[in-house]
Amino acid sequence: MTGSGAKLWIVIARPDRLPAALVAEQALRDQFPGGCHLLRESSVWWDRVRWDVYAKRFASVRDFSRVETCRGIADLPRLNRDIAARVRGMAELPVSRGDCLLCLGGTLSIANAAVSAHRDLFKVFVTARHSYDELTRMIDRKRYRFTTSSWFENRILEPLHGLEHTVNLKPRINRGGDGVRVNRFEKHPIDVFDRVIVMSHSGHELPSDRIERIISSRFPTVAELDDLPATATTAAVPTERRAVFFGSPFLMIRNIEPEIYVEHLNRCLDYIRRYFGDRCRLIYRPHPAETKEASRLNLAGFKTEDDRLAAEVYFLEHFGEIEAVFSVSSTVSRAALANGLNGYCFWRCFPFPPTAAQFFENLMGDVPPEFELRDLDTPPRRSAGAFTAAPDAGSFSQVLSRVFATRSGVP
Repeated sequence: MTGSGAKLWIVIARPDRLPAALVAEQALRDQFPGGCHLLRESSVWWDRVRWDVYAKRFASVRDFSRVETCRGIADLPRLNRDIAARVRGMAELPVSRGDCLLCLGGTLSIANAAVSAHRDLFKVFVTARHSYDELTRMIDRKRYRFTTSSWFENRILEPLHGLEHTVNLKPRINRGGDGVRVNRFEKHPIDVFDRVIVMSHSGHELPSDRIERIISSRFPTVAELDDLPATATTAAVPTERRAVFFGSPFLMIRNIEPEIYVEHLNRCLDYIRRYFGDRCRLIYRPHPAETKEASRLNLAGFKTEDDRLAAEVYFLEHFGEIEAVFSVSSTVSRAALANGLNGYCFWRCFPFPPTAAQFFENLMGDVPPEFELRDLDTPPRRSAGAFTAAPDAGSFSQVLSRVFATRSGVP
């Protein structure tokens, strides 16, 4: 067994990782008699979460201030103070021999501070397959250059405070679109963590550069939680179901001209009205970075919910009410599918350029054909359950239990 009093420190940045942290706490609580403790990066996003409901699940919750990037040398002293304070706070945690770290988010920020301050602990990093690919991208210095803030951090502040080196590069010639930056450790993730868990829908989608100590897993699902009211999906199904569309900041990210985007998106909204309007409440949830996008759309019949609650927490709160989740190209659709909901994306109905289309294809990963809507004249087929995981693919809970049990000597 894990040593008596051993603690698990779960590290997350944003509320979108909260459901995964809850699943991890449930799966691992018996292995850590010292409790599962949550380290989170404080932000306004947490103010929108019913925190009193979830905080009691953890032995303790500790907040660390978000470190804002700097824009120039005049802001460097402030950045130095903020990084120093966070590293100092991590070092002062009551960490004992036999404790473990589980990093579910904030890889280059709060998680970096945690793993750098406690290098002797057993450390596990969890990431989606697409994110893993981003964290291991080759760095072409001819095409990319440091951002101002990242140069200061990489060359001055990270060495000064004993942090793992990170790089945040942007293209020398920015052609626009998604995925243009390189954000990663200088090292390979497996050289920073003892184990890396790579998640996918199938539970077997490992990277091509598979290295020992990289483990595959299915995505965590709300359905794995056995003691939250939000997981009751059949006992008392609400009479009014929800069909939810998650917006995107298409005025900021211009893969195609906004006028063309609006034309195609309005057709997609018509599609939702046609097939769900008579039996569901239609909901439009704007992206946090949206400005005037909603005013450009035909949202007749839709109710706008602008509470800015993270999509993953929204699924946790309304799991038994959601009939379907839609987006153009957002990972919220993939997250819905991973949670056993009917998730759909419309990006194949848009005339995106090949570079953007390839990015979306890589972003969504291994998904069932029902997930990607291609014909707006054909009703959607149920996507929940359409993807069959490999028979020997472990659930997120099972893989976590196995990884930490192996570390602690539990059979």
